[in-house]
Amino acid sequence: MNETTVQLIEGCRKGKRNAQLALYKQFARRLYIACLRIVGNSGEAEEAMQDAFLKIFTRIDQYKDDQCFEAWIHRIAVHTAIDYVRRQSPEWEELSDNYAAPESDGPDEEEIQYSVKQVKEATNKLPTGYRVILSLYLFEGYDMEEIASILHIQPPSVRSQYLRAKRKLLDIIAAN
Repeated sequence: MNETTVQLIEGCRKGKRNAQLALYKQFARRLYIACLRIVGNSGEAEEAMQDAFLKIFTRIDQYKDDQCFEAWIHRIAVHTAIDYVRRQSPEWEELSDNYAAPESDGPDEEEIQYSVKQVKEATNKLPTGYRVILSLYLFEGYDMEEIASILHIQPPSVRSQYLRAKRKLLDIIAAN
């Protein structure tokens, strides 16, 4: 971590508004993008990001200097965005432990040529539950058990919804 960030953290701990503003400016874009991937709506992503910064500033004393600061604030932003999704009450499908993976009847991944823009647009078209699980797994790096714990659903449900989300994403991309 660079010296400027360390000074900003100390300033935030002392309640200095200029340090909070500088920290906000330094990390706002990254946290906004993380929130946007989860909530899928720019207005709500902005609100989630703002709430995340409020949590960061009120909990800054809980940050331990031996932790990675960016990972710490990123985790707060992700959990805040998930809380926003929960308020929308997406429909999570609970499946039994013996559920089989969906059959592959769509196009193969290798057959589809796509760009980053197409993937972003297709991700935004996914149902909320699928988008959240796909974002947490692919973009945020959580494993299936962590996602299950965060969303309060069973790991087999996370796996099946991930596979369904992936298939639906490929179908959306192929249709365009």
